[in-house]
Amino acid sequence: MFNSLATSWFRLIGQPCFKVYGKARRENEWRVVEVYATSRRDGDSRWPAPLFRGTCITWTASVVAVGWDFAAMVLREQALSPASRDRPVEVVGGRFRDWRRRLAAAGSEQVSTSEVLAHECGHTWQARRLGFAYLPVGALFTLFREGSHWWNHFENQASEEGQFGGIVNNSVCSELIEKLGSDQRDVFIS
Repeated sequence: MFNSLATSWFRLIGQPCFKVYGKARRENEWRVVEVYATSRRDGDSRWPAPLFRGTCITWTASVVAVGWDFAAMVLREQALSPASRDRPVEVVGGRFRDWRRRLAAAGSEQVSTSEVLAHECGHTWQARRLGFAYLPVGALFTLFREGSHWWNHFENQASEEGQFGGIVNNSVCSELIEKLGSDQRDVFIS
């Protein structure tokens, strides 16, 4: 109930910059997740970090908020190496911050924007399961980030479970397409 009402509220205040397929490893079916962009979350925003500037946040089981700069980076990355439901993106080694696990799994410490979106898809699964309780739990435990303590479980689980299955066809908004370079616009214009 909460997820439906909160998602409806987001739809009233604006349109998503694009939609993605997302799920947790444990889920059988892919869900459509709406990604909303705001300049308050851009890396160069004057709004305070870590609550706004340079952050991605999952609000409901169907809504993720990002900066316009992040959204454009996702599109550029997906133009080069698109994710799909048959070949989803996951957080390498199940962690962002454990460089040993990342090196062992992929030979690189570099985190991609698609991995960050996979992590957020993990949070959408948590929001689906927890309902209204997701907001206070998420607000509290997200601040602790990943790690080896019990209080890191929430973030660890999102990284381990989340899967990003690609951008939904014809869902990229015109405002975001305009922010892309001319060489990349053609990929997302239907």
